[in-house]
Amino acid sequence: MRLTPQHTLRWVTPAFGAMLLLVSGTGPASAVPIGESRTGKMTWYDDTGYGACGTQINAATEDLVAVSYAWWTTANPNADPLCNGISVQVTYNGRTITVPVKDKCPGCPAEHIDLSKSAFQKLAPLDVGVVNGITWKFVSTNGGGGGSDTQAPSAPSGLYSPSKTSSSVSLAWNASSDNIGVTGYDVYRDGTKVSTATGTGATVSGLSASTSYSFTVKARDAAGNISAASNSLPVTTSAGSGGGGTCPTAWSSTQSYVPGDVVSYAGHKYTATYYSTGAIPNDPSSWAVWRDDGTC
Repeated sequence: MRLTPQHTLRWVTPAFGAMLLLVSGTGPASAVPIGESRTGKMTWYDDTGYGACGTQINAATEDLVAVSYAWWTTANPNADPLCNGISVQVTYNGRTITVPVKDKCPGCPAEHIDLSKSAFQKLAPLDVGVVNGITWKFVSTNGGGGGSDTQAPSAPSGLYSPSKTSSSVSLAWNASSDNIGVTGYDVYRDGTKVSTATGTGATVSGLSASTSYSFTVKARDAAGNISAASNSLPVTTSAGSGGGGTCPTAWSSTQSYVPGDVVSYAGHKYTATYYSTGAIPNDPSSWAVWRDDGTC
């Protein structure tokens, strides 16, 4: 199913493509506004033939983008600045891709981009068809080579842990930005890389119970540039399972307990927080008497 504006401006042959002139649209500016972030929507298409830059394209298999007629500023689109090493960096749902401008979308408003089928499915399922709320910007890729990119992404920010267990810690952070595009993130535990992620979240497992760890995250781009580290996040895993130790002495209904006593009951470790005799550790009414320290 194709849910995109119809692309009617196609070059039938290379010879015609080199000669064809089109009436230019009125662009928002005479120069491509490199680096200006925009909010809009994306669709996809899968045409084949010759794109507005005069080169052969296959939008079903090739990563590329068609941008609105409003951004084209020359009578002959083959000579437009958009066809001279300009790409679009698109971010949606924590993922970022960078694709070259190779075509024009005559039915798209200025903030609407039409991605190739191949590129669209790297950000969202094809059956969605239309995605609102994306952010995108024009970037210069020096003809698409990418080898001269030496600018590192910004450092991830806001690193926090939404959840943890006795053997794992879940992490989340705010996305980094880059002049070309962020391709992934590296997760570090106590200074050692332990995981990679394509989105803005990861879970580090294989940890020890009741142990403190320090986590940071770095972003990377396609050229191999690595960002500075995020804020350092200390996290102590939960007590209980995963340590391989034995449970404390089992709770007894006839023994009197004082604050600080430790027992086991139903596979959990409990610490006394008040004086008691016969108060069952996992009984809801014993919440003020026993503290559940997790499995053992």
